[in-house]
This record gives sequence, C-alpha cells and structure tokens, in this order.
Amino acid sequence: MTILSNKHVTVIAEMANTHEGNFLKAKQIIDAAANANADAIKFQKFTANELLTKDHEKFNEFKKLEMSNLEWKKIIKLSKQKNLKVLFDVFSIKSAKEVLSFNHIDGIKIHTSDTINPKLLKFLSDQKISILLSTGGSTFNEIDEAIKILNKIPKEIILLHGFQSYPTKLKETNLLRLNRLKEKFQKPIGIMDHISGDSKMSTIIPLIATGMGVNIIEKHITLDRSKKETDYYSSLNPSEFKKMVSLIRETEISLGSSEPTFSKEELQYRMNHRKNPILKSSIKKGTVLHEKLFDYKRTKTKINSVPFFEYENKKISKNLVSGTPLTLNLLENHHRVAAVIACRVDSERLYAKPMQLLDTHPILELLIEEIKSSKLINEIILAISEKPGNEIFIEFALKNNIKFVIGDDEDVLARLVLGAEYVNCNTIFRVTSENPFIYWEGIDLAIKKHIDGKYDFSFIDGLPIGTSFELISFDALEKSHKKGKNKHRSELCSLYIYENKKSFKINTIQAPKMLHRPNFRLTVDTPEDLIVARLIYKKLGKNLKPISLNKIIQYLDKNKFIMDINSEIPLGVTRIWS
Repeated sequence: MTILSNKHVTVIAEMANTHEGNFLKAKQIIDAAANANADAIKFQKFTANELLTKDHEKFNEFKKLEMSNLEWKKIIKLSKQKNLKVLFDVFSIKSAKEVLSFNHIDGIKIHTSDTINPKLLKFLSDQKISILLSTGGSTFNEIDEAIKILNKIPKEIILLHGFQSYPTKLKETNLLRLNRLKEKFQKPIGIMDHISGDSKMSTIIPLIATGMGVNIIEKHITLDRSKKETDYYSSLNPSEFKKMVSLIRETEISLGSSEPTFSKEELQYRMNHRKNPILKSSIKKGTVLHEKLFDYKRTKTKINSVPFFEYENKKISKNLVSGTPLTLNLLENHHRVAAVIACRVDSERLYAKPMQLLDTHPILELLIEEIKSSKLINEIILAISEKPGNEIFIEFALKNNIKFVIGDDEDVLARLVLGAEYVNCNTIFRVTSENPFIYWEGIDLAIKKHIDGKYDFSFIDGLPIGTSFELISFDALEKSHKKGKNKHRSELCSLYIYENKKSFKINTIQAPKMLHRPNFRLTVDTPEDLIVARLIYKKLGKNLKPISLNKIIQYLDKNKFIMDINSEIPLGVTRIWS
C-alpha cells in the first residue's frame, strides 16, 4: 500500500475541522477537494475526552467537532467514490483502532504531539499501513526514535515538515529544512503549509517545495475562508485550491528530467546556434590540429560541431581548403576511448577499497596515474554510486579535476553507460577501482588491436588477479544493459557478454610469458590483499610513478612469503574471463 505516486507530487486536501462537526458540510468539502483535483483528503479523528481534560478552555469547542463512526464511514465511502485516497490524523490508540476498523484507509498521520508517544507509536508499528509522520516541533533525535519504533514492520513512512501557528509566519516556513530531512533520514518528504490563506505566498510555497523534490503537499481547504470558521487560517477556498494544484502540475512539467539528454527542440537549437570550427587557411593531410587554426562561426549547412577537446592534437585525414568546417570524419582517428571507473564505498570484505592508502596515496589515485600513461585513452571519468557515503569520491574527483557522473548504487552497468555517454566515447576501458597495479604498459597495444579488429570486447588472459582490464565497445555495453538481467548489472559488468559470446566479437589477448601469473593476487579486496599491496608499494613505489608489472612479479618471485599472505583467499566470482 502506498500513498505516493510515481508520476507526480501527491496533493492532500486537509479538511481538518473545517466541517465543524457538520456531515453535510464535510460532504461539500469532499466534493470541492475532488473538483480541485486533489489526490487525497485527510480528516482528523478524535474525541474531546481523549484530547483534553474536561476543565480545558476548549473542551466544549472540540466536543462540537466530533462526528459519529457511522458518519465517518459515510464520509470515507463518499471520498472513495470521488477517487480520493483517504488519510486520517489519529490522537490515541482508541481513535487509531476505530480508523483502522473502517477499512479502505490509505494512511494514518501521526501528529507532532504524538511523535514522542511510545504507546501510539508501538501500536502503529504493528500495522501494515502507510504512515505520515509530522516533524514540526520535533528534534531529529525524536524523529529518529519514532522511525525506529515504526519500522518494526516494514512500511511506507513519509516525513512531513511544517507546523500550525494560526497562521504560520512566512519566516517560520524554513523550506531548506526539507533538504536536511531528506538527507538525514532517507525517507520521502512532504510539506504541511500553514501560512495564511490570504497571503499571495499561499500558492507559491507549494511550488517552491515541488521544485525542492517533495513527495507530498498538504494544504488546508475550506468552503469560504471569509467566514472565518474553524481552521480557516491556513485554508484555501476551492477555486484557490484548484489553481494551486494546476500550478503544481505545471511546475512538475517545467522541472522535466535531470538526465542530460536533448529534446528534439533543444537538439535543433544546438544545430542552429552552435558555432563550428572553420579553417582559417588551407592545410595538408597529416597536419596536427590546434585551436589557432580555426575561427568559430555558424554555418549555413547544419553540422554537429566538433568540440576543441576532440580535435586537439589529432591529425587531419586529407588536404583541406580554407573555410572548410571541421567534422569528425575529417580526423585521422576519431575513435574515442574513455576509462570509466565505477566507484562505491560499500563492501562486505573491506570498506572503501579504492580510498585505502598505499603510503600516503589512495589506491584510486595510483590507478589513475597508471591510466594516464596511455596515449590512446582520451578521457578518465568516475561513475560514482548515488548512495550516501560515496561523497568521498566526489570530493576526490573535484580535488583532482576528474570528471564524474552519479548513478544507481546496484546497477553498476548503468553507471558505466552513463559515464561513457557523458564523454561521448566509442570504447570503454574498464578496470575495477581497487586495483593499484594494473598492466599499464599493455594498455595502448590492447586498444590498438581492439580498434583495428573492430572487436566488441577485448581482455588479456593469464595476468595476475587485479592487473588486467577490459575494452568494451559502447554498443556492446549498452546491449548488455538493455538485454541483461539484474545479475549482469552488478559489478560483473561483462558477465552478459561472457554468457552470450556468440553475439559478440571477442578478442582474447594472451599475457606475455614473463607476466603469466594467473594465481598471483594483486587486487585489494580484503585486509590481507591490502597488506600485500602496501608491502609492494613500500619497496617499489615512489611519488605516484607507475610500477612495471614485470618488476612487481620479479620482486614477488624473490619474496614468496608475501604471496602467502593472501594465497588462501578464494577466487570467488571476481574473475569470469579466465
């Protein structure tokens, strides 16, 4: 059961007590909420006795607002007939039990006054129903404790920000707290907007919240605010509520998608308005290109312009005259290769493996320096998990001026595709991020063979574990993701190709004889591996300079006790191409 929509923000019409205990007025408000295109309607179920002592100054007022269970059942039925989801505020175990007995209830809201009520929280923890948890006036620790109790049985829990101050002042709205709630608790969030219904901001605040990524907007509704009846302060009239919902939907359209892809119109804009590199003078075949050779102008013939970073230091494939626009097919070799490195901290064996230090350098930094030794890899980009805790890789990328993308934690293959698309490459150089000693000397030869042979997939067989790499055409990578299952989208990114070899052109390169040590373990997947890597780097490493794999093997052959440290670790499933 879910309150939320995967298509748009869920708008809740909060009736509260604007019905004033009058069934017919409640019916009118239900009609108004449905006509205003609300997704849900919320009621408050209570009795004066469970809320207040009899000598409380508002006891009689609350007594008049009560409705019978028979009336509530009719109200629920009417709401469902209008295709509204039905939600209830409850203020005691008694009212919670009564609401749950009504059936056809979509969710229960816990008022801020009960965030620290262990009896009600424990009762609701046993129920399989969506929970709206009010957070206004609650500390983060109180929210934490409430969630801990409610999670006894897994359920949808949505945190609602806001409080009622009859009405709440604009400066007390604190919309930025929505970001903190989402970041801290990793739950869907919503806003209960209680500023004056007369304020011009009363329909603007929900739009700002929509832009901030809330899942729920809760807003009070009344039939006529000018009458100043119960709960009128923050309420919108039906026509105002309908306008607000319409603006929310238009806001959602304007937010669009976060994916960096072009619409048909934006692509046309790009073609019409981008300036293209135009040769300032004639050049001969083999000329090395640089920006001083070009002016930038829009051309009558619409072409996909070549970015400077894609032609810089490339050679031209034939003689060209002055005024020629540069296109990719005029480059001697316009095949682009990118090292796309999947990064995440989670691991059952060794946390944050790529950021473990060898001397003072993270493994990832050593790996990138080895990749940079290649003359044929055009780009290096990190494909970072979006899961909290992986910010360390973003900080690393920013500090070291490395491009990065952020994507699904478990769908590693999708992150690789995203990274490859970001830098517009034809071939992906894939290596796992916890390998400090790859066969960097063999990168360019392998790339040349891969491109010349027009292979879908290339790998080197027989190297020590953790020193090899894979070359995958973009088409093969994308096909693997589209046709593969969940197991193919894990860190075993080339498993689909392995299981469907006949569908791909595969190049197996044999490791040089002197490097053929398939049982040596040079990856860093466990604490034992890390000890081995640190011993090697302490002896052979210096100033981030890549270490020859042959030199490492010679050292290990002379110091066999080092390989004994991690020799008992099972190969597992990390190597599939062997």
